[in-house]
Amino acid sequence: MLTYMSEQIENIDTLIVRSLENSLSPTERTMLQTWLDEDATHRRYFDEIRRTWTITGDNDTTFIPDTAANWQRFRERVYTTQTPTLQVVSNRKMYLRIAASITGIAVATLLYFTLRGPNEITTLTAANEKTTITLPDGSKVYMNQNSRLRYDKQLAGAERAIHLEGEAFFEVANQPGRPFVVYANETQTQVLGTSFDVRAYAATPVEVTVVTGKVAVSHDTHKLVVTPGRKVTFAAGKQPEENANNDANFIAWKENKFVFDGTEIHDILKTLEDYYGVKIVAERAIDTFHLNRMFVRIPPLPQVLDSITDMTNSGWLKDGDTYRIYRK
Repeated sequence: MLTYMSEQIENIDTLIVRSLENSLSPTERTMLQTWLDEDATHRRYFDEIRRTWTITGDNDTTFIPDTAANWQRFRERVYTTQTPTLQVVSNRKMYLRIAASITGIAVATLLYFTLRGPNEITTLTAANEKTTITLPDGSKVYMNQNSRLRYDKQLAGAERAIHLEGEAFFEVANQPGRPFVVYANETQTQVLGTSFDVRAYAATPVEVTVVTGKVAVSHDTHKLVVTPGRKVTFAAGKQPEENANNDANFIAWKENKFVFDGTEIHDILKTLEDYYGVKIVAERAIDTFHLNRMFVRIPPLPQVLDSITDMTNSGWLKDGDTYRIYRK
């Protein structure tokens, strides 16, 4: 995983401070903008320091900062949906350094990080980043990109409650009498010991796919028991749907491999779009081709497109943010 060295963080902090003071040279301004454009995490880091700079700008500079209290309050502001009251008690420049050191945690790990509060642990992944965590009960969670997982520090209580936004694959340790419950977008998935995938990104249907064992999935008044090889989909305003899972690549992000066995180009491109987070279109003459191909280790997208176009006597090009496959 890519990380930033301390000198690089210090350089970025210096550029941010100079930007807030309106003292950047044209070259420095370009350097900062390039860094901001690299990833949404960088923009969030900059925005939080700018907010802190604005908040503390008009306060008395003779106070000594309460670093412990400000640390906790700053973390709450950055990583919760609510905005708690912030007590400003610091020298402007010193407080900014405290803020930078806190949000620097996110930069040091670059795209995923874990927050440890008094009672809960929250793990987040950003674009193009995945991670695996082991819960206190021994269960394993494989998190896909752009996801958030929150749970009790000890996983204590009558149920092992997990709150998910995004996508994760769970391998649940068996503990009779203590159900493992995943809460995601107003659905609840309950198990005792099994392996399954929950996909619950914002503004998309919730999908629960079972690999081993069985799970009970509920939403409002609906409750379904899902068995291996099956999946259930909950879409807003619709009845839940249970179907056979015919997608061999539904956890390609976890297994790091693609398997296409007589798969139509149309379906292959949907898999690639989900995995790489891009838009791919093919001419109709190519869209219905069937391919047999396995990628044991998933390569960069251009290599996959090269393989597909070689087998279909076609070509591809990048048109803005869209990849297009055309017939030669």
